[in-house]
Amino acid sequence: MTPEALFQSLRTDVLGLDRMDEVRTLAGGTSRRRRVYMDTTATALMPRMVWRGLESYFAASTANSHTEAHRAGRATTKAIEEARLAVERLVGGVEGDHVALFTGNGATGSINYLARALFPPELRMPVRRCPGGPPPQLVAAIREAFPQGREALAALIDRPLVVTTVMEHHSNILPWVEAVGRHNVRFVRVLDDGRLDLAHLRSILDAEGRRVRVVAVSGASNVTGIVNPIHDVAAMAHRVGAQIAVDAAQLAPHRQIEMSDIDFLVISGHKLYAPGSRGVLVGRLQVLGARRCVGDVGGGMVEYVSVDDFRVKDEVTAREEAGTPNIPGAITLGVVAEALLRIGMKRVEQHEAELVGYALDRFCSLPGVTVYGTHEPSARVGVFSLNVEGLHHGLVASFLDDYYDVAVRNECFCAHPYVKALLRVGPDEEKRYLGEMELGDRRHIPGMVRFSLGIYSTREDIDVSVEALRELWAHRETVARSYEATLDGGHHLRGAPAAPPVFLPSQYVAALG
Repeated sequence: MTPEALFQSLRTDVLGLDRMDEVRTLAGGTSRRRRVYMDTTATALMPRMVWRGLESYFAASTANSHTEAHRAGRATTKAIEEARLAVERLVGGVEGDHVALFTGNGATGSINYLARALFPPELRMPVRRCPGGPPPQLVAAIREAFPQGREALAALIDRPLVVTTVMEHHSNILPWVEAVGRHNVRFVRVLDDGRLDLAHLRSILDAEGRRVRVVAVSGASNVTGIVNPIHDVAAMAHRVGAQIAVDAAQLAPHRQIEMSDIDFLVISGHKLYAPGSRGVLVGRLQVLGARRCVGDVGGGMVEYVSVDDFRVKDEVTAREEAGTPNIPGAITLGVVAEALLRIGMKRVEQHEAELVGYALDRFCSLPGVTVYGTHEPSARVGVFSLNVEGLHHGLVASFLDDYYDVAVRNECFCAHPYVKALLRVGPDEEKRYLGEMELGDRRHIPGMVRFSLGIYSTREDIDVSVEALRELWAHRETVARSYEATLDGGHHLRGAPAAPPVFLPSQYVAALG
């Protein structure tokens, strides 16, 4: 199959892409529509070739890994290692320098792991708990308790700061706050058009200098799709001796990445057309060499165990991936990575660039609609967050699903600081809705409606979305009256039964007879 034929197969033959559902009409009846999936930023659909690759593995080589005793076990181990190498190549890792480590729970798991590696939990207390610096007695006590960690402890005390940005997903904020304490985290502002304020970043680094241990930044925003100049940020970080950690969960599915000057990068397999897959940390993992282990301990990560002690493996991926791995997740991610490598990410970029410009023109032309972030197509990937004037974001999302079978996401997308900055939410307004939340009322939480594209998205998908928003605006008063806001922040059609679940394990098994 040629690279172009592979590309067309990957984007057109996709599980769930041709799903039909019953929807309502404004005339009071019902009809059927093809689902338009615009929630790829949350989780991507799976191309059928990826599903078939997993099926082929199960038919031929189902086994646990890390055994030489039989061929299926050997094949499983090799498949996992090949998937690892494919991911390293896909993100432009430097052979012999960057290593891909599989982690749990997507990019969130990878960043949490990295934060634990750079700021070991057993040593972080004087950094996290002491805003004015740790007292000498506490430092001495920790040195005495953990003699093997003295060098790491000195680094924590001398370089306790993390610089991140207001733009980040919570998974690139909270692990760092948890690791070093809020007083040791510096937040870079964003400009009015949603882009990163590089001048503010530069001023933070100039002021803090070598006290900064790591600069953590997203490759592309999951709210606006804005692409950050990660190589410029890397140069700024390295100038003060800091390392850079890039959250590429949203960048990797859309753009070609080169890691030559990137210390750490994380991706999320389920956003890269491999639902159910794992998070991956790619980087210069020599930093883990001074630690006995960072992650779980258990099967597979030891050379020797006695009742007195155990000896961990030297090789990082063996040491830090204890237990039975998520084999199906590794297999599917490996298939996707190999396919994208054969196609070339520049072809993916070309396809998406055409859609991004088209979508921006169409969304921005709609009456009553505000599209957030810069309107320069080349500065963003296929993620668009918007609001419709006078209508709650939850109502808009519900209307799109109920009447047009357009699947979108609303609220703050696990990026509260960024959404609030874009919406200009002031302290008084935030205090008011936080008070309401404490009383169980989430109806007035600010938010947006997000449309996100994948490799399978088309102009027709955008046209249907625009048609839905146009009809909503034309009939906004009637539509608003037909919905009821619930205390949990949802919006439901008055008098309409909830849509039945489309899949439950019990229903599936019962249908088998």
